[in-house]
Amino acid sequence: MREPGEPTRRFVLSPAWKLGLVAGFVTQLLLILFVTFIGLAAMNTSEQRLMTITQQHLHKLQLSKAMVFLARERTLNLFKALHAEDMFERDALYLEFTQMANRFVTARSELLTLPLTPQERRLLDEQRELTRHAVPIQEEVMQLARDEKLAAARKLLMAEAIPAQNAVLDVLSRLDEAARGSTQEAIASAEQAYAAARFWMYSLCGAALLIGIVVAAIVIAYTNRAGREREHMATHDALTGLPNRLLLMGRLEQAVARALRHKFLVGVMFIDLDRFKLVNDTLGHAAGDELIRQVAERLSGTVRSEDIVARLGGDEFVVVVTDADKVGQIIHVVDKVTEAVTRTYQIAGREIFVTCSIGISLCPNDGTTANDLLQHADTAMYHAKESGRNRYQMFDAEMNARVAQRLHLETDLRQGIARGEFQPYYQPQINLETQRIHVVEALMRWHHPTRGTMEPGSYLDLLEETGTIVELGRRLLLEACTQCAQWHAEGHTELAVAINLSGKEFWQADLVEFVEQALVQTKLPAQGLHLELTETILMQDIDQAVAKIQQFKQMGVRVAVDDFGTGYSSLAHLKHFPVDTLKIDRFFIKDIQNQPIDAAITRAIISLSESLGLDTVVEGVEDPQQLEALRKLGCRVVQGYLIGRPLPGKDIGAILGQDWTHTLGPDH
Repeated sequence: MREPGEPTRRFVLSPAWKLGLVAGFVTQLLLILFVTFIGLAAMNTSEQRLMTITQQHLHKLQLSKAMVFLARERTLNLFKALHAEDMFERDALYLEFTQMANRFVTARSELLTLPLTPQERRLLDEQRELTRHAVPIQEEVMQLARDEKLAAARKLLMAEAIPAQNAVLDVLSRLDEAARGSTQEAIASAEQAYAAARFWMYSLCGAALLIGIVVAAIVIAYTNRAGREREHMATHDALTGLPNRLLLMGRLEQAVARALRHKFLVGVMFIDLDRFKLVNDTLGHAAGDELIRQVAERLSGTVRSEDIVARLGGDEFVVVVTDADKVGQIIHVVDKVTEAVTRTYQIAGREIFVTCSIGISLCPNDGTTANDLLQHADTAMYHAKESGRNRYQMFDAEMNARVAQRLHLETDLRQGIARGEFQPYYQPQINLETQRIHVVEALMRWHHPTRGTMEPGSYLDLLEETGTIVELGRRLLLEACTQCAQWHAEGHTELAVAINLSGKEFWQADLVEFVEQALVQTKLPAQGLHLELTETILMQDIDQAVAKIQQFKQMGVRVAVDDFGTGYSSLAHLKHFPVDTLKIDRFFIKDIQNQPIDAAITRAIISLSESLGLDTVVEGVEDPQQLEALRKLGCRVVQGYLIGRPLPGKDIGAILGQDWTHTLGPDH
């Protein structure tokens, strides 16, 4: 025992021990390197040999099987030639007969280049002699067939050609069996060599492990420090050094527990930088990372030491104000954070101005758990973004209700897709010159089990945001093509179906391939499908849009610009888009009989279309006065409630053959 007053002794390794440890470590390292080098070399050699032998013998099997297959096919080809009634068909069979002979010779030549056993070479020699006898007979049978001497050809085929070919097939079958046996033997031999190399590898590794155990006992002391570093990395953001979500949640739970115990307030601020993506896109990711680091430094320098600053990822930060006496104290910190974040930044030699949107939740007012507080602050931040950015928003229960309602609708939507609650409806387009329906636009309608038929405007944005519009849109396209193909089969061969594509659908990389497969699967001619795109979609990437539209045009699919006149494409761009149709938006039609400006714009679009060789379709025709005004402007195709509301496919089928002369005639 240590006597009182005796200094504490520290265990220090003597130089001899240190030298011994170093020597042991070096010895272990050298042994491991030796084992690794020798073992890996041996295993690599054995593995390569195994792979080479396996590949060679599998190739040998493939070639022998190919020879058997070609020999049989040549015999079958002779039978086909004797039964062919058309001279051209017999010539084609003769060409195929000759090509199979060439492929047979190629396979045999390639087989001879591979390692063969004496038995395999003997069988190949036997096959060569039998083939030399059989080929002239087969050639003579084929020539008699081409000369239409079918009786003589059949006689020669049965008497000589088939027996000769059977002899060849017998030899080839024995060759295939021999190749199979030699392959198995070679693979077994190579596997034994590989197993031996592996045994020596494991043995040497075991020896190295014994030495490693001794050295590892000393090295354990250093692992504690490495563990602490790993723990720091697991709980802190690598870019800024701030606590990450994991550490934030733990500290926030502690702050909440303390606040509830001592009747304090806790304020949680969810901070999101506005338009941070613009910095990344214009200055690069390095500048974006530097901006994040500077924001983190400013936030850390703004709050008290007992407060919490964390980074959740991307441009999202959380500041927690702990042990506050009143709300005003928390709002004061919010103001300081806003002022700090929005000061000018010097990054990459440029001045950068950044604003932020902040959502705030309070404990215990808005929640008493870390998860609730963070979620409510996030919700409030989302509303601050929606309200115009560069502001803060306190959480209230109504926000939560709106979020819950949105989540409920999203759940219903996904379940509705799975349950098949979405059904295609079709709205006709009438050609005023022929008084016939020539296109029907396919529209997806949601029949909710409790809310009834939903208005598209109530869920289209949600479909777009969640990405489910891609799945639903593709289902609509397949079902609409199937329905249109059925109408074609019923005699309405001039009818086409129009599908409206969203931006997410249009920019899918495999869209063209999917459309092509859908047409093949449903057997709908390409001209029976029209795709409708808005101007906004086309203007996102003009060059890529043009390239994709040209692929559709090469396929035979027609392309229309939907809601024309309401987007932001210019006439200069329009001439470059290889589209077929402009659909004039209902905005210009609703008061066309009373507003000369709407009539003038519509007339101009129709004239423009005619000059560019494009068709026009007018949407939103709802009363006879609008229709009459459009007739006078030279409009040929109309769509709207006056013509018909969207209907299920079975109801559309009943009116496809209808003559609309009396309904939509000039006297209507």
